Amino acid sequence: MQETNGSVMVRREFGEGGFSERTQGLKGNNLSKTRLEKGRTPEKIRSGKDSDQRFCDGLKAKVTELLFPRKCPICEDIVSPRGELICPECIGRIHFITEPVCKVCGREIVSEEEELCSNCKRHRFSFEYGYALMSYSDEVAHSITRIKYTGAREFLDYYGKKAVELYGDRIKKMGVDAIVPIPVHKTRLRKRGYNQAAVLADVMGKALGIPVYEEALNRHKKTTALKELNAAERLKNLTSAFYAGYIPSDLHSVLIVDDIFTTGATLEAASRCLKAAGVEKIYCFALAIKADG
Repeated sequence: MQETNGSVMVRREFGEGGFSERTQGLKGNNLSKTRLEKGRTPEKIRSGKDSDQRFCDGLKAKVTELLFPRKCPICEDIVSPRGELICPECIGRIHFITEPVCKVCGREIVSEEEELCSNCKRHRFSFEYGYALMSYSDEVAHSITRIKYTGAREFLDYYGKKAVELYGDRIKKMGVDAIVPIPVHKTRLRKRGYNQAAVLADVMGKALGIPVYEEALNRHKKTTALKELNAAERLKNLTSAFYAGYIPSDLHSVLIVDDIFTTGATLEAASRCLKAAGVEKIYCFALAIKADG
């Protein structure tokens, strides 16, 4: 089929791959050639769909904010001004980890000359090193409790965003292939409806462009409460708690994400499990870490 528009003639032909289109000048000179193959979406159409999706996502977020105003992760009042993830005046109530820090776990230490905190001097870990976002203060402890036991998963939007803001460049330099959240036992998962470490990992992963492999690590043992146990008892309690899941052959290094770092027993047990499954390098990130001593 031919169409003529001024000095341009368009020839359309149908073949096995769909329509092909040839544009020619009247003298027969080829000006351009475009082929729309079966199953292939033109860039303009694809970008239009992406734009529509972004618009829908934005509209959904605004409606959700209108019907269910976001609460502050610290004071728990409705965040003011609207659109923020935390009340500006509440940011000062959080102590974000600052240098000098332990070169293994990322815990604050008194002097840079020390290099290691007292916990890392006593115990050796299987992971390379780690970072932590905040000090485990009373305010932060209450906020994490609300996340874990009262469904306040929205608080993790702020913490995940802040983690990327402060540690994003350093995490990228690790060159990890994926982020792996510490799993919770299936009974706790059913009760809570989500795994707080997985939600945090998703927020960080999306911002950093790093995939999250939630299925790489599983928990088949419901451990007893760790609060009253010392480091050795914690590790013994957790040794058989984890088992490796799907580990792709190209998964060589990972960042394990958890909510709280106390003695490091949970992260150590998870690191041993993943290393036994073939992961070569493991790094850690904790939402909050308890003070040295």
